[in-house]
Amino acid sequence: MLVCPGTAMAHAAPTPPRAEGDDGIEWAIRAVLGAPTHVSPPMGRITSATAVLRLYLKKTAAAVQAAAAALPADDPRRAAAESSAAEALHRAETLKPGNGLQSAFDCARGLALAARELRDHKKELCAEGGSPC
Repeated sequence: MLVCPGTAMAHAAPTPPRAEGDDGIEWAIRAVLGAPTHVSPPMGRITSATAVLRLYLKKTAAAVQAAAAALPADDPRRAAAESSAAEALHRAETLKPGNGLQSAFDCARGLALAARELRDHKKELCAEGGSPC
């Protein structure tokens, strides 16, 4: 089979580079959410990003719930953070990809969206100080 220059792996986006000091979660979010929706990334990238995202969601949800518990009960940030943490735990523990690459990509996108939202809540709650993060 003849391979023309510049045509190999035309269906796969390049792997997003890891930034300096990147703990892996930023890479996983970029790897999944940065991919075009009409072209799925390679299965290996989806699998590794999904594993990183699940672990992050499970660890961070507990920290966000603890930080939110320190807020007053009527604070809207508390309700938003608790809701986000509950959804993240649900996605990480119960939702699984179906059969096929597109299903795995859709599952990873849901995990990445939940991770991005949970990350933002954690940054906001920890920026106030006095919260266990």
